[in-house]
Amino acid sequence: MNGILKTVIISLTVSSLFSCIILSLIPNGILKEITKFAIGLFIANSLFTPFTRIKLPSLELLFLPKNNSIETEIKKATEQTKDILKETFKNNIRDEILSKLSQIGYSCEYIDVNIFINDENKVFIENIIIKTNSENKNKISEFLKINYGINRENITYVET
Repeated sequence: MNGILKTVIISLTVSSLFSCIILSLIPNGILKEITKFAIGLFIANSLFTPFTRIKLPSLELLFLPKNNSIETEIKKATEQTKDILKETFKNNIRDEILSKLSQIGYSCEYIDVNIFINDENKVFIENIIIKTNSENKNKISEFLKINYGINRENITYVET
């Protein structure tokens, strides 16, 4: 902003000095009146010219029509990102549960976790499918309820 102000002051000073010299050389009369008008335009031009050199962001981008293919690609990328997040969370939760169960001595052959990710990227466990023997069902259900807040109705058991 200081650079623009400096440019305005210099251009006004130079154009005013130049105008004074020209007006002092012209005799009184109609020609002097016409010259005063032209000099006024010249000084106004020297005042506003530095402001025209300011680079503003292009406003064309605001008024361009939206391209449906770009919007479609953005939606696809968003869905792919959500799918990758879902798969990563699913694997991490499954591995965590398998690890904790094996640490306390419960055996599971297989765990599948179905999760839901909302628009705020919060993860919710919808249900869990566990492949284990019938002896461990109640113990595993209790463990999942206490440690992860998963209710029994959200757990499906497949017996080996």
